Amino acid sequence: MTFNDPVGRLLERLAQFLAVAGGLVLTGVTLMSLYSVVMRNLLGKPIVGDFELVQMGCAISVAAFLPFTQLRNGNIFVDFFTARASANTKARLDAMGSLLVGLMLALLAWRTALGAQSAFRNAESTMIMGLPTGWGYGLMVPSLAVAALAAFYSAWRHAVLHEVAESEERS
Repeated sequence: MTFNDPVGRLLERLAQFLAVAGGLVLTGVTLMSLYSVVMRNLLGKPIVGDFELVQMGCAISVAAFLPFTQLRNGNIFVDFFTARASANTKARLDAMGSLLVGLMLALLAWRTALGAQSAFRNAESTMIMGLPTGWGYGLMVPSLAVAALAAFYSAWRHAVLHEVAESEERS
């Protein structure tokens, strides 16, 4: 999907960048896990605490995939009840759903940012490797914020589609 307006194009570029970054993080975590398993089985020397890196990396990458998924309308939704609804009703419901998702993602971004601040302030770290947990939280915040913006943008686009569908129904 290509967007014609400047906001859509900017969000699309940000979403693509974050998705690629999330993919690179996930690839790095996978390679690190593979190395750790091989070293554990061959030499008995795994990466100690590798699961902490896996947890943090997976959380960061999943958050990074959210904006792209939102812009592509790739999130799970149940259309069983709206299968026979008019285009106008579907657009209205999609706008409302995207608005609610945007509000939820904005709340998650805000609370995750506060969690990162708290983790840094209290010097929280992982149990085995001693990694500051604030970095995991902090690296998720931009992705969650962009995902919230993408959801609000999606709500606006669905609302515009609603207006178009409504005018076509009148014609």
